[in-house]
Amino acid sequence: MKKILLIIFNILTLLFSSCYGMEPIENISIMIGIGYDIDKESNKKIVDSIEMFVFKGDGEIEHHISSGVAETIYNTVNDRQTIMSKKFVVGTEKLYLISEERAKYGIEDLLEVLIRDENRNELAYVAITEGRTDHFFKMIPIDNTSMSEAIAGILKFCYLANFFPREVNIKELLFMYNQSGRRIILPYIIDDNGKPKVAAICVFEGSKLKHKIPLEEAFYINMLRSRKSEGYISIIEDNNPKKCYTIKAKNFVNVSVEYKDTLIYNIDLTLKGALKADSIDNKPLTDEDAKKIEKAFEEYISKEIEKTIEKVQNNYKIDCFDITKYAAAKFGKHSPLLSDKEFQRAKINVKVKVILVDLGRSIK
Repeated sequence: MKKILLIIFNILTLLFSSCYGMEPIENISIMIGIGYDIDKESNKKIVDSIEMFVFKGDGEIEHHISSGVAETIYNTVNDRQTIMSKKFVVGTEKLYLISEERAKYGIEDLLEVLIRDENRNELAYVAITEGRTDHFFKMIPIDNTSMSEAIAGILKFCYLANFFPREVNIKELLFMYNQSGRRIILPYIIDDNGKPKVAAICVFEGSKLKHKIPLEEAFYINMLRSRKSEGYISIIEDNNPKKCYTIKAKNFVNVSVEYKDTLIYNIDLTLKGALKADSIDNKPLTDEDAKKIEKAFEEYISKEIEKTIEKVQNNYKIDCFDITKYAAAKFGKHSPLLSDKEFQRAKINVKVKVILVDLGRSIK
């Protein structure tokens, strides 16, 4: 009898429960990417585009890009919905793109939205684009179902070279903006013959883009600001690319800070890696040979980092290395030592240690 009553109860529960307010999948559009642009010549400056999948029924899925134009971010939603015949879902997005012009105008409103709107996906990747964001959404993906997925993949795995940090997502963006002694630094995407490509880093002052630094310089900036990221480093002899040493290394960074009339940052940079190319000596390596190669890399990297530090302090004049946070931790978040002026005056000492853990094949 108890079993019969339980069965009846379950049936009644199913009959009288329902997903009120829910829509069939044919009425839903799945948002996979969001772009933020600006039209300076219009009174309604904010232009937001979304890349989405639309379900047509019978297993058919279409790809669409839709834009909204208005005075504020959420007013663009009002504008977009006047032409959309589907309900779009927030929280499924993989990518946020911000155009260079929008970043120069300022993204404080976007940061406010990302903090307050709990429906936003905080693990979505984020980057700055050369030109309009919808241009990148309209590209043809090669091995992905959408450009948002393709660019998110580039950002996800960019830490495997050029010493980019692992986290380039919305969560880290909010940390960079709100934590004391830090500033926003994001990858910069260009159109390289119809393909998206990371070509630089963008350094912000507050919520506005301040500097765009090419990848050649960003390489050593990333080396100091990231931890446990990877990159290939080559020493070329006599400007002949056929004669070089190349290592693939992972960086380990430790920073200490003190104050004696000026801030003093002491950075221990350890690079552990494998020798990938040796076309200079062209012979099996002994332990002594390996030590000489390590020493050569230490001297080369030290010189390049010294030049990079000088340029950052004298030309860019803001902390691109993400080291002011160490001063904030030691002297407090309200300390006057956290200013850009103090960073420009600071002494930054970098001690480079290269350790070859693998010499590769040594048979010639």
